[in-house]
Amino acid sequence: MLVLRDLQKQYTKFRLGYLWTLLEPLGMSIVLWLVFSVLLSRQLGEKPYALFITVAILPWWWFTKGISQATRAFKKNTNALAISLLPTELWVLRVVLVSMAEFLLSLPIILLAMAFTHYLPGPLIIFYPVAIILQFLLMYGVGLLVASGVAVIPDLARIVRIVMRALFYLSPVLYSVSKIPHHIQGFASLNPMVGILGLYRIGFWPEEIESVMNYVISFAVAVLFIVVGLLVFRRLEPRILKED
Repeated sequence: MLVLRDLQKQYTKFRLGYLWTLLEPLGMSIVLWLVFSVLLSRQLGEKPYALFITVAILPWWWFTKGISQATRAFKKNTNALAISLLPTELWVLRVVLVSMAEFLLSLPIILLAMAFTHYLPGPLIIFYPVAIILQFLLMYGVGLLVASGVAVIPDLARIVRIVMRALFYLSPVLYSVSKIPHHIQGFASLNPMVGILGLYRIGFWPEEIESVMNYVISFAVAVLFIVVGLLVFRRLEPRILKED
């Protein structure tokens, strides 16, 4: 109910409502396609590049929006936290679920990109839901970590924004996993979004499949974020509620 209420509040604030969920990532996909495939005449990823960009932009949009909102999950709900009988961590879960719902509502953009490029996925598309689940778990862990940290040290919100900008270029959103030099692919997999974005794409481009070890590394780091996020939250929860 809380998630549905948040979605309704977001859509009623704007005249275009739900269309913004489609227009924002669609606009970003078009701009990046024009810059890297048309203006620069350089193919950084697989063909068709318009679809290649779109498949990664949507989950990345979800990731950045969800984590950004998680930094304010506790700070902007101080009054509610003081009187709520619900577990404190549910405020972060709520943010991640709302951003996930917006991501799911934006998936028709991929259908538009498929129609535009006349390109269909293969049998490995079954891994797409797996990528969604892994990203949700990762975001919950990271969300708990940043929400707890920002509630105690507000300046961390600025650091999170800087890190998110850097991760955009360190993650294979604009480029193919195959463009990452082979000798540093294991190191690159320490960024769990590398493996997750790969899972989103292998249904369309099987050549994006990484080594099993790289996927294991990405999955292990995602699990580590969940564990660390929960531990930090439990440690700081008394201070979070006191600050509020």
